[in-house]
Amino acid sequence: MVTARTWQIDLGLAADLAAALGWSPDQGAAALAVLLPERVPCGSTAKLAAMARGEVPPGSDADGLARAVLDHQLVWAGRPEGGAPSPAWSCWVFTTLMASLIDWGDLGPVQVVGLRRVDERAPIVDFHAAVAVGDGPSPLICDPYFGTAVELPAEPGTANATVLGPATATAQRDPDGAWHLDAQLAEWSQSSRYRVVGPWLDRGDVRAFCAVSATHSGVPARSFARLHLDGRVATAVAHLDGSARAELLERGDDGQVVRTGEEHATWAEAVDVFAGWTGVRII
Repeated sequence: MVTARTWQIDLGLAADLAAALGWSPDQGAAALAVLLPERVPCGSTAKLAAMARGEVPPGSDADGLARAVLDHQLVWAGRPEGGAPSPAWSCWVFTTLMASLIDWGDLGPVQVVGLRRVDERAPIVDFHAAVAVGDGPSPLICDPYFGTAVELPAEPGTANATVLGPATATAQRDPDGAWHLDAQLAEWSQSSRYRVVGPWLDRGDVRAFCAVSATHSGVPARSFARLHLDGRVATAVAHLDGSARAELLERGDDGQVVRTGEEHATWAEAVDVFAGWTGVRII
């Protein structure tokens, strides 16, 4: 059931996590959306590990996820040799974490929102998640998985756009009152377009979406990780043949994306390179 405090977690845990991430409520919700993919690895490995165990992929256990991410932040702060181990987490984990911190920071009503990808390249089923902060007709729509936030316009048929870090987002209010979110990382030639399908999700709803993602997803069933680094984006992605690529992406002065990276014989080798760049070892 959705309540005013659906995403509330232990207050001490939330305070410790915010401190470890380097975020305080006076910085605002948009700053948190940008910060999360700079501090927490995005990707598929947590989901794939859960599926291999026959479990529902993570996303709904707000307290457990907050503790896992806090533990990683504390280890990472020590800069261990070889990198601080962490899974790469899905959009559902990012939105759960963000909603919990927004609730703790008392920045207004907060909801986890279910979205369906609807651009012409979308598979038939590809669900995504975002966070809506604030009440009234113009909440702030945050996508912490891509590191961006944009205010939803109140007027039907209008749109707002923003560029934060390596990501661009556009929120459009539709004539029927529903809305779309377009998200695009700098290296993408086209944005992904999402339509809201669940504006107020509770923890059970999120768990159901995570269960669906195990069988229907726009994310390929192979290991992937991404971390944002001072305007650059570090990625590691496994190929179907067992090889992998580690890559750094940066927008040049001319606005074009510059790619630096190489192919590796195994995923483990790409993980080593990723750890060297970021200090995080993907597990």
